[in-house]
Amino acid sequence: MVDDPGQALRVVTAMLAPGAALSVLVANRAAAVLARALGGQFADAARALSDPAGRWGRGDGTARRFDSDALTGLLTAVGLGVEAVHGVRVFSDLVPGHLLDGDTAALVALEHALAALPPYRDIATQLHVLARR
Repeated sequence: MVDDPGQALRVVTAMLAPGAALSVLVANRAAAVLARALGGQFADAARALSDPAGRWGRGDGTARRFDSDALTGLLTAVGLGVEAVHGVRVFSDLVPGHLLDGDTAALVALEHALAALPPYRDIATQLHVLARR
C-alpha cells in the first residue's frame, strides 16, 4: 500500500530498463461493491461505488481500490504500455466456503478461463495488470 500510487508508479517506472515488464496487483472496486450488495449491505456498496478510493466505510481494511480503467490510466500516464489485464479470484470469494471443498479443480479451471474476459474479469476480487516500459 502506498500513499500516492501515481508517484510510486513514476518512481518504479524510472527504475525499469526499456522493455522491462511490471506486474501490478490491486484490489478491485467492483468486487467490493458486489460483495457488499450480495451481503445485504447496500449503503456500504453505494459508498464503495462513490468513494474516490473505493472504500465502503471506516471499518474497511483496504485503503484503496481500482477499476481496470483507472488502473490502466495510471500506468499509461507514467509511460507504460499495458499488455494484459486479468481478474484474480473471479468466483473464489463469492462461493460459500463449504462448496469449495468440492471440485476445486473445476473452480480453478473456470477461474483461468474467465480471468481475461470482461465482464468476469471486472468483478474479480483483484486485478492483475502486466505493463511494459
